[in-house]
Amino acid sequence: MADPQTAARTAVITGASSGIGAATARALHADGYRVALLARRADRIDALAAELGDGAIAIRADVTDRDALVAAAGRVQAELGGADVLVNNAGTMLLGPFSADQRDDYRAMVEVNLLGTLTATEVFLDQLKSSDQRKRGGGDLINISSVAGRTARATNGVYAATKWGSTVGPSRCARSCCPTCG
Repeated sequence: MADPQTAARTAVITGASSGIGAATARALHADGYRVALLARRADRIDALAAELGDGAIAIRADVTDRDALVAAAGRVQAELGGADVLVNNAGTMLLGPFSADQRDDYRAMVEVNLLGTLTATEVFLDQLKSSDQRKRGGGDLINISSVAGRTARATNGVYAATKWGSTVGPSRCARSCCPTCG
């Protein structure tokens, strides 16, 4: 059942094509949020937007591509009135012993899990702290992380580092220029 307080709110979810991102989109939409589904896999977010119906839009965007995120933010503003909530969910996990042979994989994890989260936060921050948001107490920033960010193991050191960084970095950055953003 939709909550009347959320009916006019818009949530942007990165990594919305599967797993936690898709489940989050479904839950927020069921609660009355308009949702912008961001992911690389257009076929999956198109299907999810069709499943959800009114108030859901699919936007193909890779969090490692700032220009794609800027375009996505423009669409969210134009079609849904701006972001009230940003759910930074996009991520990748590669496991195995640390090895120089996997440096490209490690870089990809850092680009998506940490830099992608920072970039999405930076791009949507103006919408989260807009004058309309200040009237409602500020926008909401949600960073999906992992317990691995607190407990690294032999096979997940790089992943753990990216999750630790994505847990504390973007939210502290956002708070430094938008104290009312939660």
